[in-house]
Amino acid sequence: MKKLFDCHCDTLTKVMECEQNLIENNMQIDIARLSEFESATEIFAIWLDDKYLTEAYKNTNRAIDFFKSQIEKYGNYFSQVKTKEDLLNEENKVKAIVSIEGGEAIEGSIDKLYEFYEKGVRLMTLTWNHKNEIGCGALSGITDGLTDFGKSIVKEMNNMNMFIDVSHINEKGFWDVVKTTTKPIIATHSNSFTICNHPRNLKDDQLKAITEMNGAIGLNIYPPFVRDSESITSEDLLRHIDYILNKTGENVLGMGTDFDGISKSPKDLEDISKLPKFYDLVSKEFGEEIADKIFYKNMQKFFVENM
Repeated sequence: MKKLFDCHCDTLTKVMECEQNLIENNMQIDIARLSEFESATEIFAIWLDDKYLTEAYKNTNRAIDFFKSQIEKYGNYFSQVKTKEDLLNEENKVKAIVSIEGGEAIEGSIDKLYEFYEKGVRLMTLTWNHKNEIGCGALSGITDGLTDFGKSIVKEMNNMNMFIDVSHINEKGFWDVVKTTTKPIIATHSNSFTICNHPRNLKDDQLKAITEMNGAIGLNIYPPFVRDSESITSEDLLRHIDYILNKTGENVLGMGTDFDGISKSPKDLEDISKLPKFYDLVSKEFGEEIADKIFYKNMQKFFVENM
């Protein structure tokens, strides 16, 4: 395995809370381990625990400032991606894209959305598991779709080329996004509902909709989204890969590990350094060409074409 593009991790928030750094830490991802790949692009999500949501905008800015401090201090080791040119720049071995996981961060304000874009955020997950001003999460128990404000946010995100992440949103909200957006969407860390019927996973018609708009899907390694079992290995992920490939073709699926945002992981995928062995498993099962697409090429192409 030479190259990696991972669409989702929560390392940024976790490192900040634990007063560690992005270069080398005891989390599941750091720049040192990403540097072991020929090249690596990681999307670092800003996720806020419930206790921070009362001041979501302020705390999101705190995380952005922390990321900025890491770039200023360790800029020789990794770079931030804000444009497709940044993504295509081969001088930078490790690249980082900043995302927001949960629209609570903008506190019902389009101006705050634009402010976050100006500060380098390039992707936003519309909801987390709860209800917010934009829509309702898949675990909220609410079947309402996007609010009027949520639909306006989708349009504004289209206008500014900010990627729309539909992971976590409920089913009605998903379809409202599909009807509203004029640009491809991404589910950065979601699996197949048919293989594992968890409400966070994507049903067949959702897989089809994402495929038809040339969108993208990131494979999540969190065990409850993979199989109804307390203990899994990377081999259990192969069923999701096989199914999604059959439904979407070979140009949609990528990686969205969710490292540092999950309470457990497959026994043989404890951290990012174990991905090469998983690549070997995928390559053996589906061929090297498809493995390269899943681990790097599909997401690289999707982001370059739409950024």
